[in-house]
Amino acid sequence: MFRKTLLLSSALALMVAASPAMATEKMSMEAIQAQLAQLAAQVENLSEIVAEQSETIKQQDAELERQKQASAEAIANIAPAAGGVSGDVKISMKPMPKIESADGQYSFQPFGRVHLDATHFDDDAFDHPSNGNFRRARLGMKGNLGEDFKYKTEIDFGEEAVNFKEVTLAYTGLENADIKIGHQKPSFGMEQNTSSNYIMFIERSAPTNAFTRDEEIGLNILGGGDNWSLSGGIFNQDARPTGGDPDEDITFDVRGSVNLMGLTGNENGNVLHVGAGYSHRKPEGAVTFAAAPAGEGPSLVSTGGIGATEHVGVYSAELAAVVGPVSFQGEYFKADVSRDNGNMDADFDGYYAQAGWFLTGESRPYKGGTGNFSRVKPKDPFSLKNGGWGAWEVLARYENVDLNDAGAGILGGELDNTSLGVNWHLTDYIRLMANVTDVDTDANAATAANDDPTVYNLRAQWDF
Repeated sequence: MFRKTLLLSSALALMVAASPAMATEKMSMEAIQAQLAQLAAQVENLSEIVAEQSETIKQQDAELERQKQASAEAIANIAPAAGGVSGDVKISMKPMPKIESADGQYSFQPFGRVHLDATHFDDDAFDHPSNGNFRRARLGMKGNLGEDFKYKTEIDFGEEAVNFKEVTLAYTGLENADIKIGHQKPSFGMEQNTSSNYIMFIERSAPTNAFTRDEEIGLNILGGGDNWSLSGGIFNQDARPTGGDPDEDITFDVRGSVNLMGLTGNENGNVLHVGAGYSHRKPEGAVTFAAAPAGEGPSLVSTGGIGATEHVGVYSAELAAVVGPVSFQGEYFKADVSRDNGNMDADFDGYYAQAGWFLTGESRPYKGGTGNFSRVKPKDPFSLKNGGWGAWEVLARYENVDLNDAGAGILGGELDNTSLGVNWHLTDYIRLMANVTDVDTDANAATAANDDPTVYNLRAQWDF
């Protein structure tokens, strides 16, 4: 259209320009033909110019289209920062960043937790330390390493030290089980295998501390369904090298649980958990059982090193329940120490029972596939702007550890604790905690005879 208009305009201009000459004098036929030939040449010349301009316009249009495409690609590359997709990479933030391939087979996700504590002892017979510290300060990474493999690496910088926590590689290709190798918690004890982010009290109970173990190097098989769990493995010692005997302890651990309410088709989220575990330990040196009521200070009861030990068997029984906003949890432990060289065998035991009530109506989450409790999510997260006050939970616990066996000549002391607490879950990932524990020990206490302090604990906790 532009080209035709330009040609007509040009021809019209030439005719107008030639009109005065034609009007003033009579032209011969030869002169008219010459004039028309000249006009035809000029029109042809204009046609070539218009063709060149059309080609230039096409090139400019193509360049604009290329720039638009480049801009669209640039926006697409920026979009994943807000949870989008770019090529074969996905990025999300819930709440920690996660980078993964489009098919989900490879991923990288950093995570961490911080537990900032303040502990005060109202001393009795022994001077216990009162202070503040980072009970836990962990950083880690986890993700997928192919179609059927997952990895996790977590390092703890709490208490001004550096320690391995979970450092594992897991095979997940089986339908109802994972095979995990590396530094991990043995499958023994419900409270011990519940994350410290989700336990009810600031410190795990004294019998849990006395009879279970933290992470060790081993091979573990973890199976489970909607309402059952079964796991077991073989373990060495923790990641630190031994200092003395080159051999290390070998242990075999197994734990199983079932949610009876889930098996009956319960749909209201209520839980009735029963579980049991066994830990068979083959020590290469002395065995010690000990317990403390708080994260700081020495153990109040302790057997000291028990020598000439052939093997140790520790049994556990678990019972837990959730009914609406009310939850209960308890465990019983019994340790049988078999000794050689004519030494008497020894027996020790302990138990705890604890209950919680959410004043704001939440219910403690439970995972039947692991037999453990998980993250509390407030109905109304704390916000002064929006009027939310988070979730409030009140707690009570009683616990006992008896490390006395007079027949075996071991008097490690007996400990009874009564604790009260309150948890304020501001959001899914932030919690403030306060506990007070009244301690009662006997004449065989490790610190001092009948040492009965009162312990006050505060914690600010956040994780991502």
